[in-house]
Amino acid sequence: MRALVLVSILIFAPSAARAEATRVYSLRGADCESCADKVRGELKKVKGVKKVDFDRQKVEITVRLDETVADADVLAAVERAGLKAVAGAGHGAYLPAERYPAGADVQVLSRDGSAVGRLDKLRVPDKYTVFDVYAEWCGPCRLVDARLRELIAGRKDLAVRKLNVVDFDSPLAKELGSRVEVLPYVIVFDPAGKRTDIAGADFGKLDKALGVAR
Repeated sequence: MRALVLVSILIFAPSAARAEATRVYSLRGADCESCADKVRGELKKVKGVKKVDFDRQKVEITVRLDETVADADVLAAVERAGLKAVAGAGHGAYLPAERYPAGADVQVLSRDGSAVGRLDKLRVPDKYTVFDVYAEWCGPCRLVDARLRELIAGRKDLAVRKLNVVDFDSPLAKELGSRVEVLPYVIVFDPAGKRTDIAGADFGKLDKALGVAR
């Protein structure tokens, strides 16, 4: 009887160990962190999917699932959520930012969350200077970016400086201080050097700081 039990364990234990797997999929075409919620919702409908975790920096999902679930089933669920995906890590990407009008005074001061120094030393004399603090995973940040593209198209007295904070623990975030607790975050210097800080996608405050008549 003991031998029979031992044989049973040896036969069934390996198959039980292989019952579940953990796979990584790279997402393509996301424009915000909340896009992952749609992906989770679709994957919950796939039989055998146990858990889905999203890495907003790598733009990847880690899926715990039954081994019987095919990659094609996961990729199809991601497509139903409005995105694309490929099996494996290292290929995730957000949608690229839209281009600013030709000739616009726009510079990216930090692409990777690195510190830039005092902003008042970086403002453009005799212009409104907007320091746009954003992250690729921040959906509302793209709305602010669109508004800035619209405003700068007809103005020569406006300069935009982009600051990709990456995340709230980056050197840039630490340099900017505790005021930057939410994104988007915009800092405006008028031509005289007066500073206005704007938390969130508040177009009313942004337009007022830039002297836009409403």
